[in-house]
Amino acid sequence: MRTLTTMMVLFVLRSIGTAAPASTSSRAAERAAAERASVVASADAASADPDDAELDGPRIPVVGPPIGAVLAASYITAGLDHDPSSSWTRRARLGGLVPWVTVRTARDTSWQDEHSEVGHGTTLEVRATWRLDRLVFDSHELQISTTEAARRRERRRLATRVIRSYFAWRRAAGTAPGASDDRVAARAAEATAELDALTDGWFSDELLRLQRGASGSPTRRTPGP
Repeated sequence: MRTLTTMMVLFVLRSIGTAAPASTSSRAAERAAAERASVVASADAASADPDDAELDGPRIPVVGPPIGAVLAASYITAGLDHDPSSSWTRRARLGGLVPWVTVRTARDTSWQDEHSEVGHGTTLEVRATWRLDRLVFDSHELQISTTEAARRRERRRLATRVIRSYFAWRRAAGTAPGASDDRVAARAAEATAELDALTDGWFSDELLRLQRGASGSPTRRTPGP
């Protein structure tokens, strides 16, 4: 009986000894996680745009064109609203039906024994060559693919710029009047000017039309670009 009691005491002490390091390691892991969260929060605070501070506060409704319409207008202005690569490929292949025509002239000289004189003649040669293999594949298709990829990259770059300017304008236009009215108005005017440059003035015309329509004033629709 005494031996059994001693073994139970030793087992309890061992359990306590093994649990203590585990709890210590868990507390260390919690402290490390807290430190990492603090570092991330500090980095986020450092990377935040300080100019957006004056845009915090009460919001007001914003009347303006949707982002899809602004993107469509910017694509039209930049000439990226359609993809001509399929037309280029079709015309490059159909070019195989157009012959390659070459014309060559030559002068011949001959001796005539009967009349003891030198004869002169002119030869005209016309040759037409068809490249029917171009109906299947034309080497210009590689250049067309490169141009198409460049147009897609330019379209994505333009979309990124338009989206950034558009939502910068919405944040500034939706800020309620406050102490920093001049700075907010300047940011809204800057975003509007950039959107006008990207849409060839369509954004301001459409914005004015929508604002007049929301106020109930009769207006004539301004045609897009």
